[in-house]
Amino acid sequence: MRLPHDSLPDRGPVIVIVACVGLFLVLCLTVLLPNHIVPRFGMRVRPAESHFVMGSYDRDAGHVVSVAPGDTPRVYVESEEVPGGVKGFEAYLRKWDCDTPSRVRVTLVVDAAVPAGTMQELADMVMRHKFTCSFAGLPANN
Repeated sequence: MRLPHDSLPDRGPVIVIVACVGLFLVLCLTVLLPNHIVPRFGMRVRPAESHFVMGSYDRDAGHVVSVAPGDTPRVYVESEEVPGGVKGFEAYLRKWDCDTPSRVRVTLVVDAAVPAGTMQELADMVMRHKFTCSFAGLPANN
């Protein structure tokens, strides 16, 4: 009985090198590429610049409300998105009602791209509940 004979030269090391290079490229694509293509989760709010900026504030002593830009601005209380946006924020204000509302501080961190009318509407809602309202901003460059 005759055994089959391979007439091709031995290419084992070349195939292993090509496979390793291919595996390295696939690994690079799966690790590096999604950071630039896949949308990032969370939010980023860049407040408007102002000459009158509050100093550091204690996040535990009040409520921080962030407003991110968009077709309909998204409102976040701490890191939780408010269902219903600006209109749904009223429910949070009702939850915070207490006997001494002036001691409840609400800090609004509103992105510079959010319309001023939305910022005014939120401030009016806060002040209707008699809470203390303040705006966070970035220091103006002089």
